Amino acid sequence: MKRIFIQSSLFQVLFFLIISVVIGFGSNWLRDDPIPLFAGKLKIAAPDDLLSDIATEPVLRAIGLDQARKFHNEDVVFVDARDLEYYEKGHILGAWNSNDFMELIFRLDSLQGKDRSIVTYCDGDDCGSSEDIAYDLQNEGFTKIFVFVGGWSEWQQAGYSIEK
Repeated sequence: MKRIFIQSSLFQVLFFLIISVVIGFGSNWLRDDPIPLFAGKLKIAAPDDLLSDIATEPVLRAIGLDQARKFHNEDVVFVDARDLEYYEKGHILGAWNSNDFMELIFRLDSLQGKDRSIVTYCDGDDCGSSEDIAYDLQNEGFTKIFVFVGGWSEWQQAGYSIEK
């Protein structure tokens, strides 16, 4: 009796799980703007994207070390997406921390507006926090966002200016 109950419960769980997955995929497939199953890789910034303060279209692109250095020399705001403890141990000179996202949005919007360039970074190629915060900033209306893919590790290895 107990075995039949367990088998029947397992069958019910599997049945509802399969039905849920089918309904989820089916409704996504029928949408006008389906949610992709896998996140796409950010496009690499083109030279026109780097002139982002005069571009009219929103920009969300990946950049390398040379492009990041150029932005840094032009006093573009850098946002460190790492946890506060790592930020305090060292970060790119002048970078802002993203620990309190609402405060970050307020600071960015009040000091430079939503249409000026912003560079996000985290620890390196394997860290996705910089992309996450870039998409969050885009959802809040910021239009010129660049993700420095090499991040803190590459910047520090290059010997560029840092602060603690």
